[in-house]
Amino acid sequence: MDTIREVFTGTSLMQDKAKVSRILQVRAEIQKEWSDARDSFLAIGRALLSLEESLTRTEWQRLRQSSERLFPFSEATATQLRQIARAVDSGRLPREQCPGSYGTAYQITLLSDAQLQAAQERGLIRPDVTRREIMVLRRETRLLADAPVPRGRIDRAALKDERRRLTERRDALRASLAQIEERLRQIERLFGNEEG
Repeated sequence: MDTIREVFTGTSLMQDKAKVSRILQVRAEIQKEWSDARDSFLAIGRALLSLEESLTRTEWQRLRQSSERLFPFSEATATQLRQIARAVDSGRLPREQCPGSYGTAYQITLLSDAQLQAAQERGLIRPDVTRREIMVLRRETRLLADAPVPRGRIDRAALKDERRRLTERRDALRASLAQIEERLRQIERLFGNEEG
């Protein structure tokens, strides 16, 4: 109810009990269907894992190559569904916290252990997490993971030098981007003159 009040602040919706009731009813229905969708893609992933175990390596490769001819999805989707099922079955991604979107769930499976821990600390391992939230986390933590971990004492002079170089590079890239944007505007103006 608090969320509904917040979303519809400034409108008279809260005075209309029928509309509020309908929103709550549809929300409950969607949550159930979303949960069912999660259960369906987990079942598909598990079925594919089971099939993989029962086929020879050659048979499995043939199946993968012809995935779209046999199933209503591509091999890439099949791979994602198998990976999600593995993560849930191993306990790495708790079933109750698995998102209803297989695309989002798959993004969680791509997280390293450190990234997964960061996601848990930020409260991102939950059924309603968005793909965007996970992608932002991956981007932020990838930058941190790529940075060398200082051993012993931190060399402040070296860090200042690196910061200066990175700042100069960033500024040069911004200048270059500004030139590109200006040229694109010029081209758009030329196209605009052509149409007239």
